[in-house]
Amino acid sequence: MSENHSHDKVPYIQNPIDQPGYVHHQPAAHSPIYPITGIPQPTNYSTNLDPVFVQHISRHQGQKIALVTTAGRVEGEVAGVAVDHVQINLDDRALHIRLSQVIWFEGPLASYRENNE
Repeated sequence: MSENHSHDKVPYIQNPIDQPGYVHHQPAAHSPIYPITGIPQPTNYSTNLDPVFVQHISRHQGQKIALVTTAGRVEGEVAGVAVDHVQINLDDRALHIRLSQVIWFEGPLASYRENNE
C-alpha cells in the first residue's frame, strides 16, 4: 500500500534569476550579479544576446510552444525568458534551455503590429 505523506515533499522556493552584468560587452547597470556564499561565481560575465529572438519568444510567455534545439525538439509552456535561457515547463518538471542552443521555435500566431486593423 502506498501512502502520500505531505511531509515527504520538500518545499520548493524559486529564487529570482540573476541577469548578467554585461550584454554585448556593455554594462547592464540594472542587473548586477551578486555571488552566493559557498558557490564560486565570477563577479562579471558576458553573453551574446539576440534581442529580437528573445523578444519573439517572450511574446509567448504562458503559451505552449515547440523549441527545436541542437539536442532535439521540446514542447511545453514558456514559463520565463532571460537573456541567456528560456524556461519551458513540462507536466512534471521545468527545463532551462540555453538560447544559444535553440535553432527555431513554433507557437501560436503573434502579430508584429500594435493593433490588428
